[in-house]
Amino acid sequence: MFGRLDAVILFTNDLERAVEFYRDDLGLPLQNTTRDTAEFFASGTRIVIKGNSKVEQGTTTTATTATTSTPRPGILLGFTIQNIDELCELLKKKGVRFLKEPRDEAFGRHAIILDPDGHMISLAQIKGAVQEEFDLLGAIGTE
Repeated sequence: MFGRLDAVILFTNDLERAVEFYRDDLGLPLQNTTRDTAEFFASGTRIVIKGNSKVEQGTTTTATTATTSTPRPGILLGFTIQNIDELCELLKKKGVRFLKEPRDEAFGRHAIILDPDGHMISLAQIKGAVQEEFDLLGAIGTE
């Protein structure tokens, strides 16, 4: 049977730019790199950024183009944050794109940013006891 989720793998057309975003802009701990892969976090669920490469029977994977401004459906990374307003100010200064500006929600404060490939990243500062019952899927609305 299945164990815990080990890794989330995101594909990119520009690995160097993606690494700069996750390492430098978001401050995630870069643990390992190869020619076409970068791995963040040493324990728990890892985030792996993979440059486009050959897969099944010689076909090439395609990620969202580097110039996209619309998020690609199907993926959202969710992080709980201690001080969302402070973090979002820092991210804005670094030029990070926001799909949803920080605002109050029933569970706390919430924002959604976009990585360079248009992957959505949820940032949530959860109110006290709500932390254990937080439903990330119910929190991704952008309206």
